[in-house]
Amino acid sequence: MRNLDAERAYLRLKIAARFQQELSGGAAIPKEAIAEEVNASPFSLTPDERDLLVRELEESFTTTQKRGATVLADYKPWLNKRRGGIDWYYWDRLRRYYMEGNRLPPQVVATLDIVTDEVLDYCGDPSTKEEWKRRGMVMGHVQSGKTTNYSALICKAADAGYKVIILLAGITNSLRSQTQERIDDTFIGRKSVFNAAVVEGLPLQSYAARKRTPAYGTSRDRDFTKDAAGVFFSLEAHNEPIIFVTKKNSRTLELLRDWLNDQSDGKRLAYPMLLIDDEADNASINTSKDSNQTTKINGFIREILENFERSTYIGYTATPFANIFIDPDSEFAMLGDDLFPRNFIKALDPPSNYIGASKVFAPDGVLRASTVRVISDFHAILPLTHKRAQPVNALPPSLKEAIRVWCLARGLRYLRGHEHKHCSMMINVSRFNDVQESVLGLVYSYLEAIRNALLSNGALPFHEISDACISDLAATFGKEFSSGNHTFEEVLPILGDALNGTSVLTVNMRGGTLDYARHRNTGLRVIAIGGLALSRGLTLEDLTVSYILRNTAASDTLMQMARWFGYRPGYEDLCRVYLPQISLEHYEEVNEAIEELRSEVKRMQLNGLTPQDFGLRVRESPTAIRITAANKMRTAQKMIIAQSYAGRHVEGYALFDDCSVNEDNQTAVTDFLSELGSANLREGHLFWADVKGSSVLSLLDRFQFPDAHGDLKPVNGRRSLLGDYISDRLNADLSYWDVAIPHLRTPGAETVRVFGLDIPVRRREGGMIVDVASEGARIFRVYGMKNRVADPGDVALGMGPEEISSALAERDDPDGERGDRAFCRHRKRPLLVIHVFRTNGVATSADGSGAVVPILKDPVVSLSFALPATAVRAKPRSYQVNKVYVRQLDMMAEPDDDEVAVEAGDV
Repeated sequence: MRNLDAERAYLRLKIAARFQQELSGGAAIPKEAIAEEVNASPFSLTPDERDLLVRELEESFTTTQKRGATVLADYKPWLNKRRGGIDWYYWDRLRRYYMEGNRLPPQVVATLDIVTDEVLDYCGDPSTKEEWKRRGMVMGHVQSGKTTNYSALICKAADAGYKVIILLAGITNSLRSQTQERIDDTFIGRKSVFNAAVVEGLPLQSYAARKRTPAYGTSRDRDFTKDAAGVFFSLEAHNEPIIFVTKKNSRTLELLRDWLNDQSDGKRLAYPMLLIDDEADNASINTSKDSNQTTKINGFIREILENFERSTYIGYTATPFANIFIDPDSEFAMLGDDLFPRNFIKALDPPSNYIGASKVFAPDGVLRASTVRVISDFHAILPLTHKRAQPVNALPPSLKEAIRVWCLARGLRYLRGHEHKHCSMMINVSRFNDVQESVLGLVYSYLEAIRNALLSNGALPFHEISDACISDLAATFGKEFSSGNHTFEEVLPILGDALNGTSVLTVNMRGGTLDYARHRNTGLRVIAIGGLALSRGLTLEDLTVSYILRNTAASDTLMQMARWFGYRPGYEDLCRVYLPQISLEHYEEVNEAIEELRSEVKRMQLNGLTPQDFGLRVRESPTAIRITAANKMRTAQKMIIAQSYAGRHVEGYALFDDCSVNEDNQTAVTDFLSELGSANLREGHLFWADVKGSSVLSLLDRFQFPDAHGDLKPVNGRRSLLGDYISDRLNADLSYWDVAIPHLRTPGAETVRVFGLDIPVRRREGGMIVDVASEGARIFRVYGMKNRVADPGDVALGMGPEEISSALAERDDPDGERGDRAFCRHRKRPLLVIHVFRTNGVATSADGSGAVVPILKDPVVSLSFALPATAVRAKPRSYQVNKVYVRQLDMMAEPDDDEVAVEAGDV
């Protein structure tokens, strides 16, 4: 198909002009209008070309984006007063580059303009001469366009008068270099290469009538050094703003700090400075073997900021669990930190065409069924937990299938006109470089076998081919892509050409470079195999298939998730993620925690709360506490925790696989119920009202939960975190409780004698057994790796009609709470649910072998706690926790072979 860039650009401008008012408000335009404009265009188009342009323009012009939410403190607006007097050279050039170059949907550019105006207005006014400092945070989604957002902000800041701009671009050389390239594309306008014989301009320059170029103190191939060309003279010598794109490395930042000191002879610089930290979301940065490394880096950042009389610091984060919230030892230390975003926190909403965790991993995610493939055939070949010397003599069948899917997806994209687009596959199956190299050889051999089969047989009619590889490709096509617009017979003849030039390489400390920029015009086709360096390094452009076999205990999970998300225009139906069930359920849980805290920003904005309130809320979240626990225990420090369970349903989903413990727990419940008197018999449950909170607390203290329950297990002989939370509110909103025992509703169901009662108990099948050597016990997880024991409706037991109506309205509100949390938030009284159930006597082993093992005898008992909103602040307490406790939080990361190289700046 011929190049249609000129036609595409013409039609975009024509449609944008016609619907200027709709687009400026971030709204979508009618789909039929696109076809009308294409049909009325002056171009001679084939039917296929016409359909392609209509499809691409519809994707662009029907994309919408909301403006997000903000919590503010000490806000002093200034931008509107100065807007008319500012020469918006850099922003106007970038806006035209995005719009006229068909690089972003018009509605997204409109929202980007509005949002970056907001953020710039939250920053300090660079024209104000008195000293000031502003601290903020912008919270986006992983791979959703953070770089686009801060590129626009940098352009506007430069236009408004910021003289020095420093961008901290990750912890690896590859990521810093990639970020430098993007800043070249969007701000500098030429390739930043020191001492280049010829200055190579970039397309950005063509979108402005006159040429202006900011100074740069770093280049594509060189981080900051004192003698770097272009920086050996003073800041004062530059008429244009100067930008530094540096790695978040202590030595680099120290050199930059010293150079800035030299510029002012030890005095503070009068220039307004903007520092953007694009590594604020690395919640596991304390995985460093040198526990002082983070403190050292943040210390240099503070000193750089202190070098300027006027400075703005903005941390860009992909998750709410940024260092600044969870790393400080106490709430006081967090709020007093000079990097704390005390002035503003802006939560960005992604465009409607963004593919994120909620679409892929949420139980009701619109892409979960088409994208996620759960695998279980790897254990005998490459178990999740293995040693460096693990032999790998074959590929799991599921990995071979994933490779075939990637090959076929590449072929289908070829037929869709994407022959010159990038196409990537990620394989992340081991933290050891030696194992990665073994997998590399096997993947390379398998891909060669496919290509050789295509070379020999691809041009033949399918019915004449008798080749195992071709047959496997046909079977995989039938399984994955048979419902699409193309047949296997259409894909087969072009598949060899589509795969031509494919590279298979490892990306780790031993080497491997994903050079997408060099293949910008032809597209890079690559299967990348790696671990930490791959996860935290380059963005994998047009990532189509991912295959991951990593222990879910790794605390860098959030960063690994980032590789899979972003924008997949025209091929989202072809994308696949292969992972074990245990990983899928872990990501589902993490996504829920992240989205829950994002919604807090919106609620806090409506209630007029501040960044301080949000910071405290993050610290009190269970996920942040787990990350904090893993980080702090690397240096055996005490943990100061202020845990909040407001609006939560805390479920006892894991139990000891021990009959005597289960009997003790039954006795504890029996004794508890004996004090309550007769139950109210309600449909599907027994119910008691106005039960003293002290009695509920006594039951919780007596009930035996394993260490897997960070919330319910006593910490080092003390009360559990939930127990302390309840104890603090016995004279407030947790003084009286509802208690319920849900049971089968089926008339005539068989009853079981338990707690001195005859109850038609529920059944729980599909559990999992986890051997925990540190506890010397086996743990029974009631619903496998799902952290559930309750039925969905249990959390509403005892609620009145008004409470339920409010909860349903909350749940249906796009910005409201989801699931159980919506009901907990609207309960007037807390609820204790006593779960008693029968099993089928067996459970699946969690070791991945699929073995079925016997479990404790029926009936089994557990507890869950539905907590309403509270007016009582969480009380900080000091906990000395041991490593067994932390390990059972499932957040202690295994060290990666690349970790040392990342910290040393070698990758």
